[in-house]
Amino acid sequence: MPRDVRLEHRDPARLPMLGEALPPGELLLDTNVFINARLGRGPVILRTLLEHLPHSFVAAPTLAELAWITGRLDPSHPDTARVLGAQAALLTRIEAATVLVPTEADWRAAGALAGEVARARAGSGSPAAIAVDRFELTADALTAIVAARAGCTIITEDRDFDLLAQLNPRLRVIFYRRTAAPRQR
Repeated sequence: MPRDVRLEHRDPARLPMLGEALPPGELLLDTNVFINARLGRGPVILRTLLEHLPHSFVAAPTLAELAWITGRLDPSHPDTARVLGAQAALLTRIEAATVLVPTEADWRAAGALAGEVARARAGSGSPAAIAVDRFELTADALTAIVAARAGCTIITEDRDFDLLAQLNPRLRVIFYRRTAAPRQR
């Protein structure tokens, strides 16, 4: 039965934030960790997390989100081969045993949870109005479900995980702030 709740993102100062050392316990890296670490748009610890990749977990939806770039990049662009090569090298470092694969029941629960978050935040002026929003929120909910079941702490910059954690007290999340990418010379 759906809960009648209203959600808002909490003040970032009240959220658990990633420090300079690896957090204890099992970690699950969200998609943005991979992207921001590669682009240098986050704290240095993100690169450390990728260096320790075989010791971290990844949710299956993250693999799909990371593979999305393969279809999105223009094959005729001169940088595409380099970017895809770096992406492929990174993906080969993810061991199959560390991928958390959702069950059919997880998919149904994620759809319901994503819908609940969308309904709960609708009054705050941030509805999930377009298909991309619904897909991303469902992927986040699915990631939250498999992480909570495995006892992993999610590392992310995605504030939607704050909303998901407010609905699921078993979900542990540590956030980080994106920084500006270093200038290319």
